[in-house]
Amino acid sequence: MRVGPGTLRVEIASLSDTGRQRTSNEDAFVELCRPDGLRLLMVADGMGGHAAGETASHTAVETARNVVKAALGSPDEALRQAFEAANRAIHEAAERDAKLHGMGTTGVALLAAPSGRCWVAHVGDSRAYRLRGERLEALTEDHSFVAELQRRGLIDAAEAAVHPRRHQVLRSLGIEPEVEVELRALEVEPGDCVLLCSDGLSGVVDEAEIAERLASQDPAEAARSLVELANERGGPDNITVQIARFSSAAEQGASRLRHAGLAALGALALLTVFWLLRGL
Repeated sequence: MRVGPGTLRVEIASLSDTGRQRTSNEDAFVELCRPDGLRLLMVADGMGGHAAGETASHTAVETARNVVKAALGSPDEALRQAFEAANRAIHEAAERDAKLHGMGTTGVALLAAPSGRCWVAHVGDSRAYRLRGERLEALTEDHSFVAELQRRGLIDAAEAAVHPRRHQVLRSLGIEPEVEVELRALEVEPGDCVLLCSDGLSGVVDEAEIAERLASQDPAEAARSLVELANERGGPDNITVQIARFSSAAEQGASRLRHAGLAALGALALLTVFWLLRGL
């Protein structure tokens, strides 16, 4: 993201995988960068059967992208309108086509301004986290049956992890004509990392493991290693990960200098080997 001096830059990586136990991928994701520097990331996890789940998740992310791309109002309202439009589009498609009846999808999105002001919206059990330093903070609370039991103190996290209804969501996009979107604002700082994911990751990889990889790897490496780890745990569901790491212009400049220095050292080493071989 380069929109002027004094703004935050962001490095983004997105990755989706079918997993080890599914034959199709009902997850979807989208990235958007507007000319004014506003960035949208969104993950959706479809439900309702193979074709219906894929239709729901892809409809959600494409509708949200189009709404945010064209929005003229405040970013938070743009994000809310994007989710509401996605809900209507999915619901109306299911009403028109009996084969898609009952389809729906979760949705979690990050809308980031160059100033560091951000907004997170979600419906369902796809999640958002922020890593600051070594602390991983959940930015969303699942709209699910077991999460509600936990909030009421009826079960603990260990019981929730094995509960037979742990995949039952209480709120999703497309099931009803209208949906309640949960939206929060937050500030990000240089060094912060925001993760969006479907429950194919959060259901099998714990938060300590997520934090360790976000802290020690660049976004592309972290996305690959988190997907690989979920698959090592059996890959019971589709896995989708989006990572945004924020930095200042000075930090990015220093990073470019480091990479340039390493490239120069590599070239010098190759040249040295070349001349040594010529002398043999």
